[in-house]
Parts: sequence; C-alpha cells; structure tokens
Amino acid sequence: MLYKNRNKKSNWVIKNILFIPWMKNRMIIQLLVMIYTIYARLELCDIKEIEENTFAEIPGGLLINPDGPLNPLRGYIFHKNGLIHNKRLLSSGIETDYNVKIHGALTERTRWYNFVFKRNSENDKPHINNNTTSVSNTELEYLSEFHRQMIYMFPCMNGTISIEPCRNDLFTRFLRAPGNKYDRIYLLAALILLSEGVDVPIEIDKSIEGRERIFLKREITPNNDIVFINLPLRLESIMPDGTKEKVYQKETEEVVLFFKKLCREPFLSEVKKREEPDSKEAFYSGDFLDSPKFLIQSYIFEYIDSIEQYRQFILSAQIFLMDFGLYPGITEEQKEHINRVGDHCFIENNPHNTIKNTYAADIYSLKTKIDNEAILPFTCPEMVPSYTRMLENIPENLDDPVQDETLQYSDYVETMLLNLFTCLTYNPETNLCSTEYMYGASTALREFFNKYSVPTESASQEKHRDWCRVVSRLSNPNIRYVRESRTELCGGLVNIIYVIYELFPLNHAMCSTIVNTINILCNPKNTNTERIKKLQELFLNTLNYCLAGNHQISISTSSLSLFSENNQRIDIFGSITLVFERNNKKESIELITFPMQAKFILLSEFRDYSEDIKNELMGLKEKYSDINKYTGNIISNYLNNTLESHKKKTLEQNLDMLSNALKNENIQNRLFLYGYIGDIDYKIAIINYFCITNRDRIRDNQLLCIIKNIIGNTLINNLEARKKILPQIMYFTKHKEHFSNIEYDLENMPTAEIDAGLLKGLIGTILYTNCFKEAFLEHFSYFLKKSILYKKELQIFGGLESFNAIFTKVAEKYGFSILTKIMQRMKEECVNPNALTILNNIWFMWLCRACANTEYNPMIVNLIYTHLDPIHVCNRYIAQNAILIKNMSREVLSALEKEKESLCIENNPTSKEKYDKLTSIFKPRLDTEMSGLRLSEMPSRKRNIHGNPV
Repeated sequence: MLYKNRNKKSNWVIKNILFIPWMKNRMIIQLLVMIYTIYARLELCDIKEIEENTFAEIPGGLLINPDGPLNPLRGYIFHKNGLIHNKRLLSSGIETDYNVKIHGALTERTRWYNFVFKRNSENDKPHINNNTTSVSNTELEYLSEFHRQMIYMFPCMNGTISIEPCRNDLFTRFLRAPGNKYDRIYLLAALILLSEGVDVPIEIDKSIEGRERIFLKREITPNNDIVFINLPLRLESIMPDGTKEKVYQKETEEVVLFFKKLCREPFLSEVKKREEPDSKEAFYSGDFLDSPKFLIQSYIFEYIDSIEQYRQFILSAQIFLMDFGLYPGITEEQKEHINRVGDHCFIENNPHNTIKNTYAADIYSLKTKIDNEAILPFTCPEMVPSYTRMLENIPENLDDPVQDETLQYSDYVETMLLNLFTCLTYNPETNLCSTEYMYGASTALREFFNKYSVPTESASQEKHRDWCRVVSRLSNPNIRYVRESRTELCGGLVNIIYVIYELFPLNHAMCSTIVNTINILCNPKNTNTERIKKLQELFLNTLNYCLAGNHQISISTSSLSLFSENNQRIDIFGSITLVFERNNKKESIELITFPMQAKFILLSEFRDYSEDIKNELMGLKEKYSDINKYTGNIISNYLNNTLESHKKKTLEQNLDMLSNALKNENIQNRLFLYGYIGDIDYKIAIINYFCITNRDRIRDNQLLCIIKNIIGNTLINNLEARKKILPQIMYFTKHKEHFSNIEYDLENMPTAEIDAGLLKGLIGTILYTNCFKEAFLEHFSYFLKKSILYKKELQIFGGLESFNAIFTKVAEKYGFSILTKIMQRMKEECVNPNALTILNNIWFMWLCRACANTEYNPMIVNLIYTHLDPIHVCNRYIAQNAILIKNMSREVLSALEKEKESLCIENNPTSKEKYDKLTSIFKPRLDTEMSGLRLSEMPSRKRNIHGNPV
C-alpha cells in the first residue's frame, strides 16, 4: 500500500511539501491569479494529458488512478452524458420554481396567447416525497440535504447547467472571491476527501462574531502551526442601494457542514447505500446519482479549467492524505481507511503496474473522428459554451483585481452571438474557425477568430472577455445595451442585426440593405406580420450571402413577436430555428432572444456517423461491456447513449426505452441514465408515459415532480414547444391543482395552441404501453371528456394523423371490433351542447379519409357511414374545409358508389335521403373535367380488406 511504512525521508518530504503554499514567490501568486481568472472546463485533450503523465511534485512520480475519484474524465462524462443536467434540473428531489402567465388578451389578430415564462432558479428547493412509507426519516433528511447542496453548487440560471453565481452568497462566488486561492483549492480537496470517508478536521469557526471563518490547521509544535485553510465567511459586497456590506456566506457554510456529516452517523449509513457500483446491475439502479461523490466530482470538473490548477488540486489532496495519517490521536482504523483512499486515488508509476489507462485516450480518439465529420463545431448540446459572469470594466491584464458582483453581468446575448459566429466561421474541411469568407469584417472580429481559431468544448473566461470586447461599446446609437457603460447587450433580433452591421463596416452593400430594411419596418403601413417576415428575410440573407462561407442556411421554424417603444423603437423577440447544410448533412440550431436574455440551443446532435465511427463505437462498446469497474461502467453507459443518440427516435422507440428505464422503484435516477433529456419529442414521450400509466396514482409525487420540472426547464413561451407539452397535462384529473403555477386555460384555449399530433401521441402511448382492450377504452373515454378536443374538430380528430392512429394502429392491435366501441364511446362521452354537430363533423372528415385512403377498407367506410348523419354536418365546417373536400371528392364519390348497395336501401326513403344528402356535398365540388361523367363511370376504389371482424 502506498501510505504504509513511510520512512524518515518521506516524512521530511512531507514537511517540505506542506510549506510550498506559503512560499513568498511572486510568480506562484501571479500564476494563481491567472488560474482563478480563466475559468471554463478542462478539455478532453487536457484530461488525457493529466491521466497519462506523472506528477513531479509527488514523491515517486505517482499517477492518478484511472478508476479513482481524482480522474477528471468522470466529471467530463457526467457532463457529456447529461447526468448532472438531468439530476439537477429534472430530479424529483428538487422542486423547480417557475411560473407561466398569460400576457395580454387574446385577439383575432394574435390567434394565440402571449405568455410570460419566468424561471426562478434561485428559489429552487428540495422536494420531499411524504407519500411513501418505504423510506426512513433519516433517508429523507439525507436526500433533502443532498439536493439542497446540489442547488447551492449548481445555481443553473437560464435552464443551463452552470456553477456561475448570480447572487453574492453563492458557493462559487465564495470560491472565486479575491484572496488566497490556495486555501480555496485546499477546500475543494478537503470536500472530495470527505466524500471518500476521510474525516478531514475542517471547522466552521464562529468564536468571534463578525469574523466567522472556515478553518483547517495542523499543529506541528505548540508554537508552530500549519494553516491549510483560513477563509472568512463574510465577504464584502455592494448592495442595491450602493452601500458596502459584509454578506455572510450561509450556503458555503451549509455545503461544508453537509460534507462533514458524511463521516459519521446517521449519514454515514446513507452514504454507504450509494457507493460507487462495480456491476452493471448496480450501476443501472442509479443510486450513485444520490451520492456526495457524484456531486463533488461533477462540481470540480465544472470549476477547474486548466492543467496547472488541476495539478494544484491533486497536490492538495496528496498533501492531506499524507498529513492526516500523522495527526495525533488518529486510530489504526482511520489510518487504514486513509491508506485505502490513497491507493484509490493514486497508483505508482512503474513498468509492473497492472492498471493500463486508456480511458481518456479511447474517448479522445472517438471524439476526434466525430469532430472531423461534423459540419458544425458543436456535436452535442453539452459542447455549447454557456454564459458566464463578465466584468463591466474589462481589465487589460488577467491579474487585475476582480471587481465586485455589482460590476459584473451575465453575458447571455454576447454568448449567443459568440456561438452563432463560431458556427458561421467554422470550416468543416479544416476544423478551424476563420473569417476568410467574411467580406468587410472588422479588425476586432478578424483578430478574435485568428486567436481562437480552434473550437473548444467550453469557453474560457479569457475568451468571453475578448469576445465582449468585440461587441461592447459599439458606436452605433441604435445598438441597445443594458448598462450606461454600453456593456451587456440587450436582446432582440433587430438589436442583433445592428451588432452584425457594426462588425462588418466595410461591407457597404450589406450595411445599406440592413438600414433600408429596418427603416421599412418603421413604416406604419406595414402590419406586424409583414414586419416580422421582412426582418426574417433580412436576417437569413445576411447570414447566407455575407457571413456563411461554408454552409447553406435556411429557416425551418420561427415563433416571433414584435414589440415597440413609444411607437418608435421596434424589436422582435422569440425564437428562430436555423438549419445549416453542407454535403447533404444538416444540423439545426435555435436562437432564442428576449429583451434582457438570449440563448443558443443545438437542437440536433450530429448523427450522420460514418462506418468508421460506427465501427469504433461498436469496438469500444464491446471493450467496456465487460469492465466491471465504476469508471468503466460510466464509459460503457456513455458509449451506449452515444450509439443511441445518432438514431432518430420514433414514439415507439422512446416509449420502449422508457419502459426499460422505469422497471424499479427508483424511477427518476434510472431515467437519467439514458442520456441528456433535452429533445422535445423525448420530453413529450416521458410526459405521455407518466400521464397514461400513472393517472390513477398521481399521488406519487416523484412522478408529478419530474413532469413539473420538465415543463419548468423547457422554454414554453415558444409556441411550438408549448403546444406540444402543455396540453398533455390535461390528462391529470386535477391538473389545475397540480399545476397551479401555470396560468393555462385548457377549456378555452385557442386553436393555435393545440398540436395536431396530440391525439396521435396519446393513442400511441396507450398502445405501446401494452394496455388491454378495456384499459385502452377507459383511457380513451377519459381523454374524450376533455373539452380541449372540441375547439376545432379538424385540429385533433379531423386530420390524417388521428384517422391513421385509430383506424390503422388501434385496429391492428385490438382487432376491427374495437372501432365500433370507439365510435360508440365518442357518442356517449360527448356531453357538450354542440356534441351532435361536433361528432358528425369529425366522422364526416374520417369518412373522407377512409374513402381516399390508399389502403382502402370497405368495412371502415361502412362503419363510419353507419354512425354519420350528414344533416348534422355543419355548413360552416364544410366551407372552412372546402379545398380539402374538393380534392377528395372524386375518391369519396367513387367509394360511395361502389358501396352503395350496402350503404343505401333503395326502398327505404330515410336511407336514400341520407345517401343523397351526403353525395350532394361532394358533387358540386368535382373538377370541371369530371362534368358529364355518370357516377357509375368513375374509377372504382381498389378493395383491400386487411382485417376480419373478431
């Protein structure tokens, strides 16, 4: 073992190492300031270097144990695999604070609601499921405190995983406060060792009021102490009124106290339940996601951003492990545990070492191949750089003093522009960013991308700083900034276009077009719709013809609204989805912009893998499938999810994955192991699955909380996202009670708020969850009771999707006879005053679909015809769908003529009247080329009876 039988030389080395942090070496102090100022995340190439190289500072040239807690690859995969994202933002152990309110009245012009969606991450709190009897009070207390520390350590503003502080009392703000940065690295080393069960003697010293501190020292002699950590818990801050005040760092205190509790009961037993799993079965229980090891390892990856800083962190952990074994009064059991932890953290570098570390090298090789084939610099959402806290007065030198938080801002809009320009300048052939194709680019823009030509998985503080220099204090008076110093850009598409204008001063044609188009927007003769359309065209043309030299760009969807100030200054807010295309490959991004914020979202992971990449993935998957070690299991899980991510999932595939994920009681943690939960279709599948399978068990708060958190971390003021997600909650019996923070009128919502695929999705979910026939009918009946369905019949029931869902999918699973029961249930459940008209409108459109269907089935035509009463088909409904009816008239009349003998009884006046009434709807709408033909001369429909009555 590494820590047994230390000789005198080793002890001497220890004493010398312990005094390294206090050397009065100006270079070391300057290096630390630089390390502190540049924060992002370690790149994978850095992790590979850290894993493969020895640490000269440590006696014997030790290596990091690749299967130990100090391997930064763990944090990298936690991040890339979406584990920390899923756990922090969606966990049922956290109650996400948000609200959705309708802004303004609904008018005929708007057609849909304007919503104000407010996400208050600073008010997130632990959620305790009090409706379970299987969990002890101690476990509930542990889980509550664990999730509280996760909230403190990952504030996650703007729905993005981030440790960046937004208040003056957050944990990261404490670590980044001016002062001795060595102490703060020692603090992180102390926390990770506490998570490993080492009883670090760190204290919260409150002996002097107003001078509280975090303290850790080692007494060498009565007059000679080594102080490892001495950090004041009161930090000076500028308050909103401009006064200075010492703010107590309560959250930091709670984080330290929580980790101290882990080494003794009752939390010690709870920690042992969540040890790092070696087997695949234990791994997929997901219990380790509730462990302090997962929490602190994830945080350290987000906090430490350079090899130099990580080396200092490793050295601090090594010093602690050597020194704690020398403390007076330590028991033999404690010494043995320290030795075990030491062996778990480090391995000796010798030719006989049996642990061959290729973890990072394998992942790096795979990543390089994927990057080389992608058309954008970001191949998955986790690679997109997030916003950070930026200095209002950007210093020239990195070692300038750090300014107070009131002189800092979150660079939301700037980061969105940085990510957009990184995509625009990216050349897939060279894997570099360049302004070579950008005619007229400013000197500042060209210099920036000359310096940062290599895309990275995160943006350092230096990169953020340099980019903010490019887009701050631009001279154009039309560019709006939040601050008087002309820093912190305002959102809005017009404002962004003006920034682009200033970045290309020599491109006179582009600048002239921008000015002329924006002037036209101010013309009161133009409607808001025309203004939005013109600005979208301007934005797209600017990207394609002036900025994008390596891609063809198009707009796939947009949800934009126009706002003006005093009828003069106009800007447009909302979301716009851009599709980048090159060499028959397509990738999509979404730009979301609000007055004070903005966000860049990579909508689709790079999926167009070559055979070379697929083969390497399969080879690595096979290699790691048999490694029953925690780090190996993490990598294996990541590789499986990477393989699955390149497939475009159908609803059935998503539901099949959910059924596999939700096998045991620990639903939420198992769910989080199947990759980053960001795709809107996957979120819909999760909500549908929970709604269908747990409607009668909604008192299970775990499920309800996950659904609430999914909604709370989806930007639902985007119409397309909102109408896919929010209507699903009506499936809960008490949705108004469960979702009281959502001001959403399910009973009276406008048609534009309803997604045409709603019925198809819910029916598909019922089918794929393997409900019995009677259970399906019960679910369907409950669905029918919701008045949401009858706002506009064609929107949900009248379209081809609902016809196919019921008359193809349902009939295939349960047999033809269930269709009769469905029609009967529809008649029974429609209790609205206008139910008769609504039903016949729906059935009328279904009959049209049945007659025109390529897979023609006369039994379906007969069934719908039997229930349909054409007298009650609304004339207004027919007029509204005149074009659709006209296009299907030939097929409908042909089918009715073919089935006339079974549909119409000649000597029955009532039967004949019904037939004549129905055909009279279609006859006038035939094309002129059909005039003169008798019905009997029309082409008959091909019969394809694919189902027999059961």
